[in-house]
Amino acid sequence: MINKFEKDGLYFIALGGADEIGMNMYVYACNGKFIMVDAGYGFLNDNYPGIDLCFADAGFFANYAEDFEGIFITHAHEDHFGAVAQVWPLLKCPVYASEFTLGLIKNRLREYKLEGQVPLNPVVGHQTIKLQNFAVEFVPVVHSVPETAALVIKTADKTVVHATDWRFDDSAIEILQTDYAGLQSAGDRGVDMFVCDSTNIEVDEKLPSEYEVRECLMKLIPTLSKTVVATCFASNLTRLESLIMAADAAGRTPVLVGRSLLYNVKVAKEIGYFKNTPKCYDIKEAENIPSDNALYICTGSQANYRSALTSIVNNQSKYVKLGKGDTVIFSSKIIPGNEEKISEMQEKLIAQGVNVITDKDALVHTSGHCSKEEIRHMYELLRPRLVLPVHGDKKFIREHKRFAAECGIGEVMSMQNGDVLLLKDGKAKIAGSVPTDVLAVDRTEIVSLNSEVVKRRKQIAYNGSVFISVIFGEKWELIALRISSKDILEPDAFAALRDRIVVEVSEALPEVVAGLHYKETAILDYIRVQVRRKIEKATEMKPVTFIHFYKLPLEEEEIEQEEDVDAGQPMVIYPSPEVEN
Repeated sequence: MINKFEKDGLYFIALGGADEIGMNMYVYACNGKFIMVDAGYGFLNDNYPGIDLCFADAGFFANYAEDFEGIFITHAHEDHFGAVAQVWPLLKCPVYASEFTLGLIKNRLREYKLEGQVPLNPVVGHQTIKLQNFAVEFVPVVHSVPETAALVIKTADKTVVHATDWRFDDSAIEILQTDYAGLQSAGDRGVDMFVCDSTNIEVDEKLPSEYEVRECLMKLIPTLSKTVVATCFASNLTRLESLIMAADAAGRTPVLVGRSLLYNVKVAKEIGYFKNTPKCYDIKEAENIPSDNALYICTGSQANYRSALTSIVNNQSKYVKLGKGDTVIFSSKIIPGNEEKISEMQEKLIAQGVNVITDKDALVHTSGHCSKEEIRHMYELLRPRLVLPVHGDKKFIREHKRFAAECGIGEVMSMQNGDVLLLKDGKAKIAGSVPTDVLAVDRTEIVSLNSEVVKRRKQIAYNGSVFISVIFGEKWELIALRISSKDILEPDAFAALRDRIVVEVSEALPEVVAGLHYKETAILDYIRVQVRRKIEKATEMKPVTFIHFYKLPLEEEEIEQEEDVDAGQPMVIYPSPEVEN
């Protein structure tokens, strides 16, 4: 645990993203001032029922809010800007990002009723923001979303290049621009540390260009018949432009399906994109266009359960229907953790007779992240003294460290979330740590992923729940014992098990109650544990178990309520602990 940030040296703190893909959030500190780079979401799998999004807890830095000079967002992907609405109220400092990125941030702030409260500062092209203790230079790089930047972060005596999402793609596509001169200039001035993307570190060769993907789509789509659906990331404007152009080449009308896709296109057009591309239509405007004359471009490439593609695949879409001989093109990668969901979706399509085309079948996607060859080229441009791999799981980070050493980098380090790295006197070291946690967006609430409510929800999802209602008389004689559950067994099977357990526990209670000296907590614990153990023995499930406890005398109205187990009031609830003997 770090006690304080000294004025000498440059500190780098990873709150999220250091040894994972997603949830990017980093802090730099120098001479008593702070900046944050990115504030993004992480994406959860089905192990967290009801929760899709999470982000790093920046609460520790609320104590330093007055000294924060800005939040700098590198690009318009959710894992880099998604949590701005949650983090900004802690720090209340200006936000700097490109015009397109700010357009998406504004929409997020609107959702959280923060519109107009956050100072938003657009950064255009290659621009430097000069602060009291920092100068932050935005250097355009290529990624799968326009206006992505590598940040050259300068203090009085240190320079860090922060580039967590980038690649080199020299396609003849206007949106894609890498400022090689800006990167070379940073290298010429001297780079103390390079914070670098590790996503594709296991890919040796240079990746296909976006222009090659465009050419493939332009050739592929005209060969397809009947209904054709293509799905890609809503923020990938280059891919979207390619799909629109391919639709036009095939004589099809491009039709957009999905709220985020429509909003992103609206923002893009407002700042000058899509000037020379054919007109595309909102699905609601395209009801009269025959499906075999349209190309439906939709969200949902990751099989999100509320997405447009999921609705189409499940035959819940009012506008798009799929059947035998139709085609769905997945013009996207699989985000780690979504493999099972996407495979299930594709299997469902195949079962319906739909042709599924992925990047394994044709060049319909290329990555926005750097391969080894591209990283080597970046090293040559920057010539960093220290490389710090981030934006990858532990296996990727380890391989990136090995590769950096192979490339002749003098010093290579890695971090875990919460670590504090100090650059001082020409040396780098882990100087301590700050408290970290992962917070989840649980509908309208923000909760810790380690909270009891999340743990219990997971327990219930996997092992079910049981409710016990018990009434004792004034002298602790048993009046009634009821057990209910909706998620352990089928109703008839559970009824038989329940009745047997009620008899066994009821018969044992008089002696047990006396032996426990009529102590309420001990008696209720006994009932709860016995019921749970008997259910576990019969079903191999360990349900979360609750007791509704009543003790006479009761009013007549309360006794009538007990006839419905779920309506019993008043009640004392004793939930099962996390671990039971």
